Amino acid sequence: MLPASKTERLSGWGRASLAACRSFRPEKRRELVALAAQADNALIARGLGRAYGDAALQPQGVVRMERLNHCIAFDAAQGIVRAQPGVTFAELMTLFIPRGFLPPIIPGTRHATLGGAFACNVHGKNHFRMGDFAEHVLSIRLLLPSGEAVECSPENNSELFWATAGGMGMTGIIEEITLRLMPIASASLQAMTCRVANIEQMVGAFEHYRATNDYLVGWIDHMATGDAIGRGVFEAASHAPAIDGATPLGDYSAPPARLSIPFFTPGFLLNHYAMALYNRRRFAKAPEMPEPSFVDFSGFFHPLDRIGGWNRLYGKRGFLQYQCLIPETPTIAAQLREFLTMIQQHGLFSCLAVIKYHRNGRGYLTFPIQGYSIALDFPNSPAARQLLPVLDEWVAAKGGRVYLAKDALLSAALFRRMYGNAGEQWMQMIQTLDPKARFTSLMSERLQWKAGR
Repeated sequence: MLPASKTERLSGWGRASLAACRSFRPEKRRELVALAAQADNALIARGLGRAYGDAALQPQGVVRMERLNHCIAFDAAQGIVRAQPGVTFAELMTLFIPRGFLPPIIPGTRHATLGGAFACNVHGKNHFRMGDFAEHVLSIRLLLPSGEAVECSPENNSELFWATAGGMGMTGIIEEITLRLMPIASASLQAMTCRVANIEQMVGAFEHYRATNDYLVGWIDHMATGDAIGRGVFEAASHAPAIDGATPLGDYSAPPARLSIPFFTPGFLLNHYAMALYNRRRFAKAPEMPEPSFVDFSGFFHPLDRIGGWNRLYGKRGFLQYQCLIPETPTIAAQLREFLTMIQQHGLFSCLAVIKYHRNGRGYLTFPIQGYSIALDFPNSPAARQLLPVLDEWVAAKGGRVYLAKDALLSAALFRRMYGNAGEQWMQMIQTLDPKARFTSLMSERLQWKAGR
């Protein structure tokens, strides 16, 4: 029997992509199997809707997985957990940090689900050291378009495993995930924070600290211009041992949001002048010289989660998040400067700009290659929608790519240029696996991944 359904107006987290969707909320495995067996509608799985664009939107059928959120088994000796796909990082951290374990890859929100993390193959601030989320997954159980359930791992059914990792739900519905957690000695990080004067100093900080730290991230003041473009705050951090000043494992608790945004604020609130003032204050507050400190997990990994419903700050029109990766070359700082300058020359600015360093990832649609990613937030406007395709062309010309979990506007032609032969092989695989296009989304239709129904 199919689970009950209703029509909901759903969006990505950026709220710039909206659609009326028939949604299902299965609570039992048999309901998932029944959904896969019915051939009337296209389907796409959805976690908590933290992908920013149209990746988890399908008017014919959205399978909301949040009620399939149980940890099934845990091997304390090896730190291996088997869980349903609706389990969130917040739940994993609450359960296992007191036991001395942490997910080895932590995305920018603790409200992401494990199923969504695998489907997007998320990365964290430690990608340069630990790689993608899928690299720490031992196996998945996948419900195929045929209705068959198969076990996949890097050793068995490996092509299907890597086609599902970052595959944005095109191979089927993930039923279970087995993940190896990372042992930790405390619930704190030993961090170093300092301000940097421009993009050249930012890149220099990444190069200096990446050999000796577990995590690296930079915040960019996108209002700065000229020689100061790319200035910001650089942070490096490593896991703290159980020493004085570090939070004991047993004292960890996921903090509630300090502030909640209960309604959509006026769209003009995040204007150029307000953001310039915020950026100047944040930059001035950071120490000029490297300053060590203990930081809690929440403040370092999930600063935006401190504001409940923060996406409402952009108003009803929402925003477009854009994350691209530019391969590392001897001229990478100059390329990053050119990229940031080009946005300003179009008269736009990013409310939030974050830079990270990456190594090569794994899988057909892995986002990271060795280089630097920049994540940007633009209020949804005609000017932003005109700019992003220009940025796409520039990124493709540099051999880079955009992150699909945050994309809303990429063209099919530029997807093929960015993801190259691996992307072509992946498309051939999913078309063979799903010839009737059972699992599709508004994103897959836009990027022409499968033949139409």
